[in-house]
Amino acid sequence: MFTPPRCPNRDCSQFTNPSPGFYTHKGAYRVLCRPHPIPRFQCNACGRGFSRQTFRSDYRDHKPYLNAAVLEHLCDGLGFRKTARKVGLTRRCLELKARKHSRTAALLDDNLKERIAVCQPKGPDGVLRVHFDEFETYETRRNTRPITIAVAIESTTRLHFAAVAAPIRPRGKMTESRRAAIEREEALYGPRRNRSRAACRIALGKAAKLQPEARLVLLYTDEKTTYPKIAKRVFEGRTLVHSQTPSVLPRTVKNPLFPVNHEEACLRDWMGRLRRESWLVSKKRKYLGLHLRLWSAWRNWVKVRFNRDKETPAQIRGSAPMQLTFGDLAGWRQDWSQRSPSPFAKGWQAVGELTL
Repeated sequence: MFTPPRCPNRDCSQFTNPSPGFYTHKGAYRVLCRPHPIPRFQCNACGRGFSRQTFRSDYRDHKPYLNAAVLEHLCDGLGFRKTARKVGLTRRCLELKARKHSRTAALLDDNLKERIAVCQPKGPDGVLRVHFDEFETYETRRNTRPITIAVAIESTTRLHFAAVAAPIRPRGKMTESRRAAIEREEALYGPRRNRSRAACRIALGKAAKLQPEARLVLLYTDEKTTYPKIAKRVFEGRTLVHSQTPSVLPRTVKNPLFPVNHEEACLRDWMGRLRRESWLVSKKRKYLGLHLRLWSAWRNWVKVRFNRDKETPAQIRGSAPMQLTFGDLAGWRQDWSQRSPSPFAKGWQAVGELTL
């Protein structure tokens, strides 16, 4: 039976420090999408009414039983139209459902990583190993709106620190028609800025935050000239060993950058909108970024590292007690930071109370 852990009103005293018996039962109600009644409660301190659904990510959802299937299809390389046909939704309803629960999954990923930084500040052996790289895609039009995606992963476990999308300026061969198209775009939206360095700082910064007390950082990148300066700035105060590998080397298992190259290949395969020459291309960068955050959450907590493994990247590094499911990613609400419900608990437990 569900027991409210706190009052959901952030301004109430029972939100931060709930006392036993702070609520009163107010019956229950039934909905068509669930077989069991949903209990209602009222806070004795502020008088606010709430129910079990107030603590759920699928609050006010139509067809909440489809949430897990929607996230699974979108992480398996399907596009929105085909996913909508498979689960029985309109494309617009699917988009709204996917955005809502992608935000929840992204917040869950952030909350659990924040807990890792508190409980395992030095990491398993006190060394932070990072593979980092960028690859390109585009939004709406290939010739005029290219995008770079900065990917930072943990070298051995393949835990995703971040995958950040940012605009870059068009480059390469310039034909007359392409120049004209770029000029039309700039007349409408202004010059397209290069945000590659900002994306790199964000991605590497999230890697640094996961192990704040790791004094030795082993960083593996290609020979792009901007990386050394960005890395020194992000990992300032730590011993940084930066290994750079020419990007022209064959991308085989013997390549020092194979871990991140392999992850980028997986991203292109399991995210339909990143495939080359695809109709599934993103129309807006912000929704591509949201999908990337969903994919990172799935890769860290749901997907096993390799097919031969039985554990997720988070389990391998000792940061998760069990493997999550797609239903867990779209389960409890996660907008309360460390006070959000933990998906690993059988009963009620906040993320901040998670024992690693």
